[in-house]
Amino acid sequence: MKINFDILKSLENDVMLDLTDEELNKILKFENEILSKFEKVLNINTDGVQQLHYCFEINNSYLRNDDETRTISKEDLLSNAPEVEDDYVIIKKVVG
Repeated sequence: MKINFDILKSLENDVMLDLTDEELNKILKFENEILSKFEKVLNINTDGVQQLHYCFEINNSYLRNDDETRTISKEDLLSNAPEVEDDYVIIKKVVG
């Protein structure tokens, strides 16, 4: 699909811009160059190529191992709280 001058004029009105014909021609040339590059990419034969999420296999060996975390039960937490209402710990407001 090629972008033409009429399409750009319509878009110019939609986005509320006031562009000169020279600016529109520059945009038109640039956009059509991009479209022609995409057409080349879309014409690449990919038959028999396995679909991948990444262009190469990645081993994330640089990531750290997860550390075990220590948790306490809700009952222990509530029994140590200074003030409790239902299943919530009540604290004093610290921001005015």
